[in-house]
Amino acid sequence: MAHTLVVCKPKLPDQYLTQRVDLKRQLDQMHSGHVMYFPVFELVPDLASLLTIRPWLETTTDKPNHLIVFVSPSVLEIAVTNLGQWPANVYCGVMGRQSAKLAIDLGIPKDNIIAPTGENDHETEDSDGLARLLATHFEAGSCRVMVCKGPRGRVEFPKKLVEMQHDVTVLECYDRKVIEQSDTQCEALFARTYDAVLWITSSETIEALDSQLARKSESRLKTLKETATVLTTHPRITAKCRELGYAHVVQIATGIQSVNSWLKSNKKSMENNNQTSTATPATNPQSVATAQSRPGFSNTAQPSGQWLGKAAFFISVVSFVLILLIAFAGKNQIEKTRMAFGERIQKESTTLDLVKEEINKSSDLAKDLKTRFDLLELAQKEEASQRASLEEVYNSLLASRTEVSLSEVEQLISIAKRQLYLLGNVKGASIALSQAIDLLEGTEKPSLLNLRTALEKDLTEIKALPSDDLLRLAISLDSVVNSVESLPMLSSVQATTDQTLAQLTEEEAPEASTETNTPAVIDTQTQQGFEKVWTSVKKVAQTVWYDIKSLIEVTKVDSPEVLMLSSRQETDLRNTLRLSLLNARISLLSRQATLLKSDLERSSNLLNTYFDSKSIQVQRAQTVLAEIGEVQLDLVLPELQATSAALRLAVAGQQGERQ
Repeated sequence: MAHTLVVCKPKLPDQYLTQRVDLKRQLDQMHSGHVMYFPVFELVPDLASLLTIRPWLETTTDKPNHLIVFVSPSVLEIAVTNLGQWPANVYCGVMGRQSAKLAIDLGIPKDNIIAPTGENDHETEDSDGLARLLATHFEAGSCRVMVCKGPRGRVEFPKKLVEMQHDVTVLECYDRKVIEQSDTQCEALFARTYDAVLWITSSETIEALDSQLARKSESRLKTLKETATVLTTHPRITAKCRELGYAHVVQIATGIQSVNSWLKSNKKSMENNNQTSTATPATNPQSVATAQSRPGFSNTAQPSGQWLGKAAFFISVVSFVLILLIAFAGKNQIEKTRMAFGERIQKESTTLDLVKEEINKSSDLAKDLKTRFDLLELAQKEEASQRASLEEVYNSLLASRTEVSLSEVEQLISIAKRQLYLLGNVKGASIALSQAIDLLEGTEKPSLLNLRTALEKDLTEIKALPSDDLLRLAISLDSVVNSVESLPMLSSVQATTDQTLAQLTEEEAPEASTETNTPAVIDTQTQQGFEKVWTSVKKVAQTVWYDIKSLIEVTKVDSPEVLMLSSRQETDLRNTLRLSLLNARISLLSRQATLLKSDLERSSNLLNTYFDSKSIQVQRAQTVLAEIGEVQLDLVLPELQATSAALRLAVAGQQGERQ
C-alpha cells in the first residue's frame, strides 16, 4: 500500500521561492507515494523589523566578529531575501545541513556559514549543537550576534549566547497567521487516514492542526491518531504529539532528505501499523463443550477435572500474553534497527548528494573552461582575420598613394556637423570643411570633384552665418558662476569713505604746523603759549568732528530690505543667482533663445538689486551677461544635404572600384 506524505510546513509569501523550489525538486525525486500540501500557518514578514538588519550591520562596535543566527529555514529565506547582498565580514549561523544548503542557494559564501553537521553527539542539528559549535569557533565575549527568529520560538538559545558573554540582539522577522482549512481539504486528509504520514516541524503546527480537525470530526480524528505516522524533528515536538494522543510518532533529522530516507527504509513497518484488528480472540471453553458431548457425561464430575480445565485456560492466556509481549519487544527492536539503518542511509544519502553537488560543480567548471577556451579560439581567429585585413589595407594604400582617403574627409564632415549643430561653433565648422576641401584639392575623379563642389557651396553658406563662439561664452559664464560666492553684496559692503583718527591726524598735521609757524616773528612768551593752546584745541575739535561723521554712512538703495538681509538670506540669494546662471548656460548651449533671455534678465536683476554695482567683479559679470544677451540663437543652420549626398556617392563609387 502506497503512503501519502502530508506536508504541514508553514506557507511563505509568493516572492520567496528558494525553499519552495527545493522542496518540490526533492518531492519529485520520490518515486512512490502521494504528496499532500496541508499548511496550517502562513508566515507574514515583518518588514519594519527586517529593515533594521542593515543599520545593525553598519553600527560601529568594538566586537571583532559579527554573526547573524537564523533559527529556521523560513526566517533564513525571509531575512536574506530582504537583505540582498550578504556582507563579506559577517558570519551566518544555522541549525543544520538543510539550512546550510539553503544559505548557499541564497548566495551566502560557504566559508561564512557555521552549521552543525550532525555527524556526532557534539554537533547535533539543533540549537544546542549550534551553541557548542559557536563556543569552539569564537572566544567568549568576542561576537556581536543578532538572532533572527519567529514568534514564540527558540527563547532559550539567546540566553545561551548571553551566558557566553556575547552582545546579543533578538529580532522577530515574521508573524504567524492561522490558515482555516476548508471542508474539502480536511475530507481529503481523512480519506488518507490509513496511509497518512504527517511531517510536523513545530509544536504549534500540530496543535493548530489537531484543533481544526477536531472541529470537523472527533471520531475520524481519533482514527487518524491511531493509524497515522507522525514525523517530527525535535524532542519538544515529539512530546507534544504524544501528549495529543498520536500513537505512532517518530523523530527524525531536519530536512526533506531525512523524510525521504525514512519513508524508503520504513515502508514495510508503516503497512504493519495500518493493519488493524478486525476481531478479538474469544474464550471458547472447548473442554466444556467436549465434555458435554461425551457420552456418559455426568453433572456429578469430580472437582479435580474442573481445576485442570481452569489451569489449562489460565496457562493458555498467560502463553498468549507472553507471545504478544515477545512479539511487541521484537517489533520494537526491529523498529529501532530500522531507524538506525534509516539514519545511516540518510547520512549516506546526504553524503551522496554532497558528492553529486561537487560533481555538478566540477562539471559546470569544466563547461565554463571549455566555453572560455572556445571564446579565446574565436578571438584568435578574429585577430588573425583582422591582421589579414590590415595587411590588405596597408598593401592597398601602398599601391595607390595618390588616392584620396575618403575616411578623413568623412571624419572632417562629421566634425563640422558636430561643431555646427551641437556646439553652434560656426568658426570650427568652417575650419573643418576648409580642411576637407584642401584634402580634395588636385583630385580628378568626378565623384570627388562633385564632393568638393558641394563642400565649397556649404562652406559659403556657413561663413554667411554670425560667428558667435558659444563655447567661449559658456566658459565665460562658468567663470561668473564660480565667482558668485565672492561677489560683494550691498548688505555686507563696508563704507569706502571712512577715515581713521590716524589718517585725520596725518592730514591735519601740515596745516597745524603751518599755522604754528606763522606767528614765529612774535617773540613774546604769552602769545606763543596762547597759539599752542589754540592749536591743541583745534586738533581735538577736528578729531571729534570726524569721529562723529564716521559714525553715519549714507547709501542710496531702491528698497531698504536689501540692506537688512541675514546671512541665510544672503546664501539663498547667491544660490538663486547660481542656479539662474546655470540655467542660462544650459539654454545657451541648447540654443533656446526665449529661456536664455528669461534667465539672463533674472540674473541681471539679482546683480543690480542685491550686489554692489561699484565692484569690479560685479561689473565684469554684468559685462558677460550683456555679451551673451547679444548672441543671436534663433538661426536657421544649413543642413549640409548636398555634402552628405555627394559623400555617399563618392563612398559607393570607391567601393565599386575595389570590388
